[in-house]
Amino acid sequence: MVDVWLPYGATEVCVRIPTENLRNTIKAQDKDSLKNLEEEVGKAVRNPLGSKRLLDIIKPGDKVALALNISDPSLSKIVISSLISEVSQLGLKNDDFTVILTCNPFVPKKSSLFSQIRDEFSPLGVNVKIHDHFTSARAFIGEVEGGMKVYLNRDFAESPIKITASILEPNPYTLYNCSKFGVALGLSSMETIEGIFASALNIENLGETVFKSISSVSQSVKVDFNLEIVRNFRGDIVGVFAGGLEETLSEGIRTVDSLFKIQVEERTDVTVVSPGGMRFDRSIFSACGCLENALKVTKRNGVIILVAECSEGYGDIEMQKTVENFGDNIESLEKDLKKKFSISGFIAYRFLRALKRTNIFMASAIPDHYANKISRLKVFRVANDALKRALGGFERKPKISVIFHGNLVIPVVKEPEPKPA
Repeated sequence: MVDVWLPYGATEVCVRIPTENLRNTIKAQDKDSLKNLEEEVGKAVRNPLGSKRLLDIIKPGDKVALALNISDPSLSKIVISSLISEVSQLGLKNDDFTVILTCNPFVPKKSSLFSQIRDEFSPLGVNVKIHDHFTSARAFIGEVEGGMKVYLNRDFAESPIKITASILEPNPYTLYNCSKFGVALGLSSMETIEGIFASALNIENLGETVFKSISSVSQSVKVDFNLEIVRNFRGDIVGVFAGGLEETLSEGIRTVDSLFKIQVEERTDVTVVSPGGMRFDRSIFSACGCLENALKVTKRNGVIILVAECSEGYGDIEMQKTVENFGDNIESLEKDLKKKFSISGFIAYRFLRALKRTNIFMASAIPDHYANKISRLKVFRVANDALKRALGGFERKPKISVIFHGNLVIPVVKEPEPKPA
């Protein structure tokens, strides 16, 4: 037996896997965190990649808008302080600098978090605004390929100088979370978000397809300066890249891929997957994204064992109602989403689609009254019980994969070579 310890909430759980069944383990690579983050951010800002320095981009009297796609208050403060330190040499006042907090549609809004970020920023004297997909003033930018209409936050779109800053890491629905994500999803209207996702409801390579649309939307405005910050699977900062949008994103993705893109030799019968612990498994809403990656490495009609605490249940009322109302009938849900789109409905659709494509067992603390309303989902309190049930469904010895950081890894399965004619 091989004892495999998977992230689960704030702790770990052990899954005992027969040695002869274990085919591969898929986990993110590690990288040491930066020693002095303030120094590294300042150095990156002063030595940009592929662009002029901020001192050569901004003119005295310019207004600056920063689209901030970073939810960590202390990290956000470091980023803003470094940027203000640079532009203040031009005589810009702090109130010439507007920080727009992007709205990540995959993270439930928490007013307490926004208040905390405001408190962190208040000593800096900058203007702080929070984007809302429904209520924020918007500007029509134009149409991109496919006729998608692009509406973006007006304060950002009309600002003479546009700066973006983001955490750069994998996202199972969009391939990457980055500054392009922050603009195309974090500063857009619901109509534009619908345009990005509605046509991608029922496709295999979801992340790759959506990221192309995100890139197309973000390129409809000119970003003058960008900052990408890369974290390892523990959330520690391991890289900072500043300068031109494309150049910094390219370098950042190179680092991200070295940590999270994993080559997989073959699909297996059973995949045991953890979203990655407390950052990702507080609820079904946040945890089920890892199923997108688990499906890539699992054979059709195989078994996925989702190891996720989900102490907050669904974590999203709209998703819960959608799952309970539509159940197996994803065709009706697809039609409904084309009439009235929402991210919660989209995630519910992908969750129900995964349940229909494979057998999903869940090792979780989720209350029974939630789980009992999902007909295809089997819930266990102990991960080893889920594995035992899964193995019992095969006549032969099934091959097993284990994914440790399911919301972050980017598995790339080696496709078999075509047989000669």
